[in-house]
Amino acid sequence: MPLLHITGGSREPLDSFAAFWSEWELASPVSVILAILLGAYLFGLYRLNSRARTSDAAPMPNWRIALTLSGFAALAFSLIGPADAFAEDLFFLHMLQHLLLTLVAAPLLLMASPVAAYLWSLPANVRYRVAASFARRGRAGRVLRTLTFPKVAITVYILTLYAWHLPFMYDAAIHNEALHYAEHLMFFGAAVLFWWPIAGPAPVRSQLTYPKRLLYTMLAFTPSAALGAGITLARDTLYKHYEATPMHWGLTTGEDQSLGGLIMWVPGNFILVGAATILFFKWYALETRNSRYKRRTRPEP
Repeated sequence: MPLLHITGGSREPLDSFAAFWSEWELASPVSVILAILLGAYLFGLYRLNSRARTSDAAPMPNWRIALTLSGFAALAFSLIGPADAFAEDLFFLHMLQHLLLTLVAAPLLLMASPVAAYLWSLPANVRYRVAASFARRGRAGRVLRTLTFPKVAITVYILTLYAWHLPFMYDAAIHNEALHYAEHLMFFGAAVLFWWPIAGPAPVRSQLTYPKRLLYTMLAFTPSAALGAGITLARDTLYKHYEATPMHWGLTTGEDQSLGGLIMWVPGNFILVGAATILFFKWYALETRNSRYKRRTRPEP
């Protein structure tokens, strides 16, 4: 199997976005894995909703299905689409990959809470054993609660973010297919752990109150902003690999690096601020409901 990442003039510089959008690697191992995961979800969703039609159970809400499909779309564009095809040539596209994996796909899939659909894709006897393992006292449930404990999750996320952006780690990954796959898997896995205490999907619900979720989200803002700003404002080329690759659309190596840092710095942290804003309004709505309930149930003087 040829290496996914190659160096030095691997293709002619692009002069149109049409050529960029046409680059999809649909015959790769990653595309097969994504197809299997999506197929398992759709099969489980069909069985789950079929059961709901013959019982009093509620079907999967359409908004959750839409979030799941959007998460898979972000994964596909990042891992088998143009962002991956040209990540070996342009630093900013590699940063776009990381943003899609950590700040788009991971939170979308967690908010969709697709675990029930995946459980229903399994045979009944296997489904019961897996569900029992993820229950509160099950082995898998204990492991997941440990990994998604807020202090653990945010530490793993920040360390993963910084470690893979060290120049020697970054260049090693971009020249080695297996290491590059490991990098993407670690980014996505660390992001799932990070977003879990915020989204709190089944089977491990978040124990954080909305104020604590808000604080937890903002704690990730400064480290990611600092890394993005450092890359953006760096005067020298940090990742030497890109000195020997074709610069598409007339970008210079310095402009490419600054653009990549800006993607991490501005849109990346804008997503975190957006998540914090949503949490604030959810907190406000909850406090409003609680206040109204207390007024209704308050005894007459």
